[in-house]
Amino acid sequence: MEKIVLYHGEPYQRRKAIRKTLAKWREDLSNPEIYKFEGKRLEPDKLEQLLSGASLFSQTKIIRVSQTEELLEDDSFPEIIRNHSYKNTALLLESESINKGSSLYRAISDKGETKKFSHPTGRNFPKYVSQILNDHQVQLTSDAKRWLIQTMEKDLLRVEKEAEKLKLYGENEELTRDVVKDVVWARGKDKMFDFFDALFTRHSREAIELLEEMLKEGVDEGKIFFMLANEVRKLIKVQALAADGLSNKEISSETGIYNWLVKKKRGQLNNFTGDELEKLLHLLYREDLKFKQGKTDIVDALFRVVYRNFPVEN
Repeated sequence: MEKIVLYHGEPYQRRKAIRKTLAKWREDLSNPEIYKFEGKRLEPDKLEQLLSGASLFSQTKIIRVSQTEELLEDDSFPEIIRNHSYKNTALLLESESINKGSSLYRAISDKGETKKFSHPTGRNFPKYVSQILNDHQVQLTSDAKRWLIQTMEKDLLRVEKEAEKLKLYGENEELTRDVVKDVVWARGKDKMFDFFDALFTRHSREAIELLEEMLKEGVDEGKIFFMLANEVRKLIKVQALAADGLSNKEISSETGIYNWLVKKKRGQLNNFTGDELEKLLHLLYREDLKFKQGKTDIVDALFRVVYRNFPVEN
């Protein structure tokens, strides 16, 4: 195993790799001393000293550096990293993002291993969620898992945090959507998907109540507006592909929308004509332009869109 590694990119996968690497090094190096630094607090002479000098309490050591991108400003670090053998010392560096063209990155790559972890996409996020839930031995109903996937916004660290809470709440039992919603604190964001469901199934009064609740709970109105426009675009895309005769699976493959969500959207399309959806999207664009020109408030724009297109039943 390499004794110098750089992990960068998505934090959940990065931290998981770090834990695995540190465990392996502790075994290989036989009870090493561990030194931790933030990049901005690590001076070149300190790194040189740690890499060259003997340890006071152990023959081996692990040096862990976070915020490695902060080292890019000093040209001496690449030379220091290149000049050591790492026989009894291991160097672990991590970063959110680092310039691959930098001399520091090339020095690390030449001496050891670099690995970038990509942020999850709409296509592979459910797989990550399932893996995290399995790692924590958390069992959810399919409906509960779908709700969790929608609410977590592709944030793997948050999924892990919520999985830890769910593990404490219900061990060796399958948790329902209602239970998960009680445990997971979503600060109103959980209502957003219920809002879209109510809106696109023409339950206008419920949709307005949910919109008011979200705004009261501090959900960003701009995000609600943006996501509403995005949901309308998805409906138009699904409608067009369905009209071309594509199956739910084929539409999912074409759009990246989850297969079960395609099925739901096709049901919602029964409440609209193609012309109605196009008009709704154009209205959203006009309201967005008025907001950017300072002619309206985004909250007022949201309510105008809802009331104009989804009149409340008497």
